[in-house]
Amino acid sequence: MAQSKEEKAAYLRAYYIANKDKLSAKNKKWYINNKEKALAYGKAWNESNKEYIKECREVNKEKIAEKKKLYREANKDKLAAKNKAYREANIDKCREATKKWTENNKERLREYSKEYQQKNKHIYQNNSAKYRALKRKQIPIHLRDCSHEKQRILQTYKLSSIMSVATGVQHHVDHMWPLNDGGPHWSGNLQILTAYDNISKNASVCEDTKATIIKSLYTFESEIAI
Repeated sequence: MAQSKEEKAAYLRAYYIANKDKLSAKNKKWYINNKEKALAYGKAWNESNKEYIKECREVNKEKIAEKKKLYREANKDKLAAKNKAYREANIDKCREATKKWTENNKERLREYSKEYQQKNKHIYQNNSAKYRALKRKQIPIHLRDCSHEKQRILQTYKLSSIMSVATGVQHHVDHMWPLNDGGPHWSGNLQILTAYDNISKNASVCEDTKATIIKSLYTFESEIAI
């Protein structure tokens, strides 16, 4: 009695599962010995089955996305090196492709930028404060290239954002000795206040607070030097 299409498919599936390693090794060996032939066959098959491939991808969209994600996570270094090598070998081509993609996806980029900014307000706030401080030359020279100090400041802004979300009350990162009054952009000069308290706070600071911040910064500088 002839097998139905479904029965034949079930039989082949069961056979493949039972002999998966054996068949994989055999197929791999054949592919190595017949690479050009295999590529030509694959290309021809893809061209003849575009609709079927499209349908399969649509049906298995989530599964494919998850598989790609797992592959990227397991091969981060390999993919990064491969992409870097490709970009270096195709600089003009990559620039042109990026320019073309940007022109064709302006609205998408605006939405992505807006979404990213909403999720990473602390990064924008940190960069804004850093820009103002650099413009006024108020970042201590010995801390400008200190990665630990950069992280401390960024984490302060991140904590402020977390507190705003957790409490439902807007919080700001405040310079105890304001930048406008000559204060340093330094983690030891930062505090987290509610937006109301920050706005209500006087823009100046007493001499005792200035002296304490200067002394603390000097002590901090000495510890780094050691």
